[in-house]
Parts: sequence; structure tokens; C-alpha cells
Amino acid sequence: MRATSPTRRPRAAALVAAVATLATLGATATAAAALATSGAAAPSSACTVDYRITSSWSGGFQADVTVTNLGAPRSGWELGWDLPPGEGVSQLWNGTLVRDGGRVTVGDVGWNASLTTGGSASFGLVGTAASAPAVPTSFTLDGVACGGDVPPDPTDPPDPTDPPETTPGDVTFHVDETNQAWEAWQAASGSDRDLLAKIALTPQSSWVTDADAQVSRAKVAAFTSAAAAEGATPLLTVYAIPGRDCGSHSGGGTAEAAYRSWVQTVASGIVGEPWVVLEPDALAQLGDCSGQGDRAGMLRDAARILTDAGARVYVDAGHSAWLSPATAAARLRQVGLDDAVGFALNTSNYRTTAESRAYGEQVAALLGGEVSFVVDTSRNGNGSNGEWCNPRGRALGDPPRAVDDGTHLDALLWVKLPGESDGSCNGGPPAGQWWQEVALELARNASW
Repeated sequence: MRATSPTRRPRAAALVAAVATLATLGATATAAAALATSGAAAPSSACTVDYRITSSWSGGFQADVTVTNLGAPRSGWELGWDLPPGEGVSQLWNGTLVRDGGRVTVGDVGWNASLTTGGSASFGLVGTAASAPAVPTSFTLDGVACGGDVPPDPTDPPDPTDPPETTPGDVTFHVDETNQAWEAWQAASGSDRDLLAKIALTPQSSWVTDADAQVSRAKVAAFTSAAAAEGATPLLTVYAIPGRDCGSHSGGGTAEAAYRSWVQTVASGIVGEPWVVLEPDALAQLGDCSGQGDRAGMLRDAARILTDAGARVYVDAGHSAWLSPATAAARLRQVGLDDAVGFALNTSNYRTTAESRAYGEQVAALLGGEVSFVVDTSRNGNGSNGEWCNPRGRALGDPPRAVDDGTHLDALLWVKLPGESDGSCNGGPPAGQWWQEVALELARNASW
């Protein structure tokens, strides 16, 4: 989608249409029903089901299923459907599987039992198939068939979980007065203070990294509340994926079983409509090390949860010298962009803006031309010298700004915090620690 029309779900619909010929990427079924009440009170059973085949191979397939409750709130649920001929279910996650001949019933697993009106629960499965997998055509929720449309009540107020529809050109990003650059600027004097002002007074991302969900939630709540109070848009970087950085300088992250609930907790702290860069390096490092779990599924879940909380999500896709455009596009398809505006490039790297924009346009075209992207320009003013970890002689890049020029670029952002170390390499302190010498160098070398 062009920068002038950045809504989320229309982008996603267009992307699915563009790749509809790829059956393994786009098979979808949706069913909806409403049970009228008469006489004795009958429970509302309005529901929708999205059954999406995400990949297939000889003899098997993988699918993601999302059930949305449009009726009264539920404290537990069971979704049932008839298996197409020749198919079976061999594995399931985020749900409890019950087999009964050719019929499957999947129930909640406790933590996802509560379904408010409009609330959703998702689970995934691996199935067997004698031929090309088929999408089921009918479902039941708690034993009642889903099979008709439920029109919205025109008198209802707007749903606060609807994705925001801001225009990038109207965005003013939030300046963080709590980060290390701000503290260093406040403590400096003379020419050092003037140089550090270039960093401290420029809007930058707040990185959400603590595996303690409550700690991270509190940080998000404070940062987004401060932005909302001044009418600005906050930028967040969510960075806690299991197997993070493959155990290198920024290793860590949450446990595999904890990631989804961690994201839910973090999302509950969101105030307003922040922009979110989701999990730097996660897609670029896909399959590079153990301990990643279902990384594509985790990213898909995280994008949906954050979007439902009001965020504008960009899935990180590495940089122009890491993955080929075709590989980047294929991995973004694995995640799916139903609940993300697009992708982020050059996070914490040094590739030039021009190079990153050209690369981003190639990736966007391969995704059907209906997604957008953002570029981290925080340290790319002098381009790259081939090193990624604390290279010297670099410079601050273009200050953050929204872009509305008819291309697929939504904004130039400062995602990486200039002056914070990449890790214990090239003489630097541990990752994330302030390195004033390099901060001053970046500012001194800037063209502005």
C-alpha cells in the first residue's frame, strides 16, 4: 500500500489476492453465524472462523485457525469441523485436540479460554493429506453451526481494537527524555553538549527487551503515555523472541512457551497508536540456530496481538546485504502480513538510505505491491564499511520523518539508539551500554 493509504487489513487482503495462485499460501475459509434467541434464553453463538493453509507438502500440510466470538462472552470454547476426505490431524498447538471419527473438535487450553464479544483465539495444526489439502466448509462453536453473516450494529461506537488508520504524513514522532542519550546530553557541556543534542533531541525507539513481562509492560505504558500526553507517536522495538540473536551479543529473549503471553502482557500496556518494529533479525536468522520454536507462528501471533492493541506493526526483515529480495519476501509470506502494515529494514545497520529504499521496493513488489516499509537511518550517514558490530567512522543518518511520496516507504526512523554499543567487539562495551566516544563520533560526522 502506498504511504498515502496505510490501513492494515485492506493491505493484507490485497496481498492475499496477489498470491492467490499459490495454494499453499492463501487457502482460506470464513464462516459466520448468529443464533436468534426466543422463548427461554439461548446462548448467542455468533462466530467467524478463519482457516488458513500456510504450507503444504506431499502427504501433509500446516494450517492456522482463528475463531472470533461475535456473541456473548465465553469462559471456554470448543470448535468443531468435519475433516475433508483423506485428511487427518497429527499435531496441534495452542489448543486441545479431540478426535471423533472424521470429525475434529479443538478446545481451549486454559490461558486462551476467555473470549469476549469480538475476542479471538488462534491455534495451529499439522495435518496429513492423501492429496492437495482442502479447506473445511463448515464449523461449529460449542456445538452450534457457524453459517451466516452477522451485520454490525450501525449504532455501535467504533471498536477500540480496530487497526489505526493514521496517514504517515501526519505523524510527529515522540522524543524520549528517559534514554541514555538524553542523560548524556544533560550531563555534558561545551561542544560535547552541542553534538549530543543531535542525538538526544531526535525521536528514537524505545526497545522492549526484558523477559519479565510486567517490567516490559510498565516500560511500554510509561513511554506510550508520555507520547500520548504530548500528542506525538511513540516508536517501540519489541525484541524478546526465543533464541534472540542466536545467543550472540544480544542473546536472550523469552522461553518458547512464554512468548505469546509475554506479548499479550506487553500489549496491554499500550496507550494510543504506537509504531512497532517487531523483532529485529528474527526473520533474517530464521533457522540459523536451535531454540527458535515456531518462529514464524510467534511473529504472526505477536503482530496480531499488537495490532489489536492499537499498534502499527512492521515485521523486521534484516537489511539489503543480508537476504535476497526473494528470500525476504518468502519469509515475510511465512509470517503473513494480515496484521502488519509491512516490514522494517536496516535496523541497527549501516546500509545507505538509497540502497535500503531500492531493496525495499523490490521486496514490496514481490509481495504484490500492497505493503509498505520503514528504514532505520540512525547510523547510516556514511554508509557501511562491511562491519556490523561497532564500526568506526560512521555518521548519524537522516532524522526521522514520515514519507508520503507515492512509493512504498512509510518513514525514515531511528530504531537503533545511536551511541549504544552493538556488543563487546571493536573495543565496545556490552550490547546496549552507552559509549560516549562513538556517540560523539556519529554526531560529529553527520552531514547536518
